[in-house]
Amino acid sequence: MVYLKNEKYLPKDATSILSLSRNILHDDKIIIRDVRVARYFLELDISIATPSGIGKIKSTLSQIAPIIDIDRIIEKELDKKESIKLARELFNNEKYWKTHEVLEGIWKHTQGDERDLLNGIILVAAALVHYQKEELAICISIMKRALVKLNNSYGKYHDVDIDSLKREVTNMVKSSKVSNFRI
Repeated sequence: MVYLKNEKYLPKDATSILSLSRNILHDDKIIIRDVRVARYFLELDISIATPSGIGKIKSTLSQIAPIIDIDRIIEKELDKKESIKLARELFNNEKYWKTHEVLEGIWKHTQGDERDLLNGIILVAAALVHYQKEELAICISIMKRALVKLNNSYGKYHDVDIDSLKREVTNMVKSSKVSNFRI
């Protein structure tokens, strides 16, 4: 994952940033899969064949905006409490794709209402990934699915206020107006 400083872009610019990135970084050993636009950063989902590609990424993508961070994504085994704490921090920093990935690691090992609850939070994060690409209809559709999964959950779950989360998502679904929020 490559993070560029966002000084002027909006989610509606995600497609054009993706095209621009692919045009200026044309290399068959570097694949730019997707771009998401958060308030303070652009998140580029990139795969490279060899670590030497990082230098080319740094020099080329800095033409679009300054590079904030490059994060190598590897699946880590964390305990549930650590995973949820990390996922909450990522969510609150608008890193919804990584939130989804972290929670999915523990979701696989849960059952019943807890499994549905985690799936609901994962779906909210996934919906907001689509919001960052200005795919509002997809975002709202996924949020509706999230509400179904969150339906039987209330109160707090490892410092996540589920009632507040459900209110936020319900309001966005009803109004069809999406915005970032904290959990």
